[in-house]
Amino acid sequence: MNWRYIRSFFAMVFFVFITQNVHAQTKIRVLNFQADNGFQHKSKQAGLEMIEHLGEINNWEVHTSIDTSDISMKKLSSFDVIVFNNNCGNKGRIFSDAQHRVLQNYIRSGGGFVGIHCAGAIWKEGGEFQLWYEKLVGTSLVKHPKVQPAKLIVENKEHICTCHLPDEWMVTDEWHTFSHNPRNNVNVLISLDESSYEGSPKMGGDHPFTWYQYYDGGRSFFTSLGHTIDIYADENYQKLVQGGIIWASGMADKQLKLPVAEGLMLDLDADYGISLEKGNRISSWKNQVGETVVKSFDKQDKGRIEAGSGMPRLKLNVPELNGHNSVVFHRQEMVNEHEDAFDHLTTGSGYTWFAVISVYEQVQGKPGVNAFFGNLRNTNVDKKGQYEGLWAGLSDENQMWTGARNALQKGLWNENSPHVLYDQPLEASRYYLVMGRMGSGTDKVPIELFINSNEPVASEVFPVNTKANPSKMVIGQERDATNHPGVESFDGEIARFLIFDHPLSDDEIINVMKYLEKKYNIQL
Repeated sequence: MNWRYIRSFFAMVFFVFITQNVHAQTKIRVLNFQADNGFQHKSKQAGLEMIEHLGEINNWEVHTSIDTSDISMKKLSSFDVIVFNNNCGNKGRIFSDAQHRVLQNYIRSGGGFVGIHCAGAIWKEGGEFQLWYEKLVGTSLVKHPKVQPAKLIVENKEHICTCHLPDEWMVTDEWHTFSHNPRNNVNVLISLDESSYEGSPKMGGDHPFTWYQYYDGGRSFFTSLGHTIDIYADENYQKLVQGGIIWASGMADKQLKLPVAEGLMLDLDADYGISLEKGNRISSWKNQVGETVVKSFDKQDKGRIEAGSGMPRLKLNVPELNGHNSVVFHRQEMVNEHEDAFDHLTTGSGYTWFAVISVYEQVQGKPGVNAFFGNLRNTNVDKKGQYEGLWAGLSDENQMWTGARNALQKGLWNENSPHVLYDQPLEASRYYLVMGRMGSGTDKVPIELFINSNEPVASEVFPVNTKANPSKMVIGQERDATNHPGVESFDGEIARFLIFDHPLSDDEIINVMKYLEKKYNIQL
């Protein structure tokens, strides 16, 4: 049995399902944009007409424009995707400084970008925007031999853009080389077989040609294909770009949406809502749940000698996670400033949390703690210095644990502070789905730990104290450790972190697990 064939078949079924559902339920709004300042392709009109044709057959709203006045906050915010449709900028600037800011804000607000061919040759914008734009595309077009047939290798046939393509695809087009190989920063879909065409330059045998990435809060799809008039009439090419638009719009993800919404109070998703400082250092991570007091988790530099050392970093387009991003913590933490947002979780309501996580070798601080989240307070109801709140972390040997404290007894682990520990160490740099659940009630309730399974790997009993008063919630360590930064934090990655304000049922846990497994390629 050919497993790759089976996976490709189901990817094609998923493509058909998505396109039918998008057609039936939602109109994607596309700005088909071709303002330029440079080389004029004979295929420009064919490119505009192809996007308009895709709009007609998919019931999208397509606005075609060659006018840069459409790059305004008011106008651009009405579109799900902007297509830079074979528009060159190799002779001079296309956009004003104000329009640079609009484009950046659009992407940072979750917008979608599709770049076709010469969109990779917008060279003259200058300054910080030029560097940002080349990262949005993935690289920059440089040189090419004469137009001729060549062989393309489809590297990923499970993506909505490429599931319809053969393993090898013969195409006549213009075969650009790039300023640098983008492979380490993007998710490659199609590469070029350099032995299949004549002339130079080439790229040393590894020549990506179509890719996608999550970038600076938004989505970017780019294909260097698109020089000739004929390629725009190629059904395979049309479906490639169609898939790119659907993916960049976010509709594919929206069809694959979180199956449980009731009680969701926190959704930290490394693909969205992240503000960066100093390159890839994260200053804020916005909660993706609307209408909640928990707005964001922000950098914590308190007590650190070097400003900014408390900020984790963003890791883009992780292949093992189906190309999604993750947040890398190395003894850093981010704090939600709402003091009482999570108090009720351990005083009666119960909770369920999920984390898509990878662990590194732990840097020993307080032995056995290495917390990756927590909201403990170093004061109990009688002001005697005990802790209260919920938390989870790793032993120094990477054994996962979770638990809660009720402020009724002193000490790290005891009957009032259960240590719900899985005694088998997690494998470093492998991605896991870990979960914790506490029952609701005001007497004694169970706390359970799950790892890559809907069956708990460990459980203990927790005596609820309705008078407990936990502190602010922290990601990357537990709250009290912000007074001695890095001492009780963990080393590893978090791609997704969810908290529900009640215990999910067994069926609900299974459904959320299936969603996270599929989205992040978790091997359960």
